[in-house]
Amino acid sequence: MKKTLLFISILAIGLYYINEKTHWITNRTYELKDVSKSATILLNKMKVQENVYGFSLHIIGHIEGKAKVTLNYQDSSKNPHRIENISGDVDIKWGGDWYADVLKIEYEPMANVKNGSLSFEYAFDAL
Repeated sequence: MKKTLLFISILAIGLYYINEKTHWITNRTYELKDVSKSATILLNKMKVQENVYGFSLHIIGHIEGKAKVTLNYQDSSKNPHRIENISGDVDIKWGGDWYADVLKIEYEPMANVKNGSLSFEYAFDAL
């Protein structure tokens, strides 16, 4: 009985660690609180993740009006990695190679954004 309990405990800890290092089981989510205001959002890797080599980002929601979403490296002053103008129903999937610990998202309302909601579901691929 003690060996079985020990085995289950070790297995649970191992699966938790694998889940934290990858995004097989769950993604993390950031909810934008007020879509009528500009925001800079920094999405960070999990603390146990090392050597980030990729990401996946799913932006979903709805806004009344028009806005711009920009993806870039946190410390970059270069041209943005991705730019998307959004309005109405939003369903954007971005992903690919990424060699930084942070995704920098800039959200900027452009025309009469009064209400709505946006969520950013994300995960980093890491060794």
